[in-house]
Amino acid sequence: MQKYTAVIIDDEEDSRSNTRSMLQNYCPEIEVVGEAASGPEGKIKIQELKPHVVFLDINMPGMNGFQMLEGIYDRDFCVVFLTAYSEHGITAVKAGATDYLLKPLMLSELQGAIRKVVQHYESKPAVVSGKTETDKNIVLISHSKGFTLVDFKDIVWLEASDNYTNLFLNGQKKIVASKTLKEFEAILPTNDFFRIHRSALINVNYVKEYSNNEGGEVILSEGTHVQVSKARIQEFSEFIKTKSVSPK
Repeated sequence: MQKYTAVIIDDEEDSRSNTRSMLQNYCPEIEVVGEAASGPEGKIKIQELKPHVVFLDINMPGMNGFQMLEGIYDRDFCVVFLTAYSEHGITAVKAGATDYLLKPLMLSELQGAIRKVVQHYESKPAVVSGKTETDKNIVLISHSKGFTLVDFKDIVWLEASDNYTNLFLNGQKKIVASKTLKEFEAILPTNDFFRIHRSALINVNYVKEYSNNEGGEVILSEGTHVQVSKARIQEFSEFIKTKSVSPK
């Protein structure tokens, strides 16, 4: 059985002990390798131990769990938030949590969170010499019910919605993700995705037609019309030419 290392960060000793005990006794996939009683101490443990998953209390004095995460860049671990207060749910989703558990912990909910962690790592393509064993480019889409793994080639276009993003996938499927459009623009390949409007990012491989109606709009393969901002029309026109095939 694959083991996944974990760090528990919680200012309450009894709570840390209870979490550790439940993991050790009922979650054989998880190996607890470290603990911390504060946000600053937790950051150090994460840097030293590089765990697969962090069980993180939200309400801690000095530096709460959200503040601790804000200071960690290039985060490559799952986060399971632990808290006695249910009102933190939306913020936890925005922070990209794998799961959000209320104290006192229920075993079934804890085991459900572990299944999500395992699924996250098992779904990652294996890496050989810096390259994946598959041509698929998987994007982790965090949302209110957990996360979805999507091949970016299946993303038709993305629409900004405040601090969320609506993703429209091939096959008419829609996902509301807890990342901003700017965050998706930073991680999706620039040779396939183009920001045609401050609220719209399209996969140019799905562009079927361009029209100068209303100043400019693209028509995507499934029939959706998306406006092109006036400031981006010229740049988009030049970009799309690089994707076309000239007749011989």
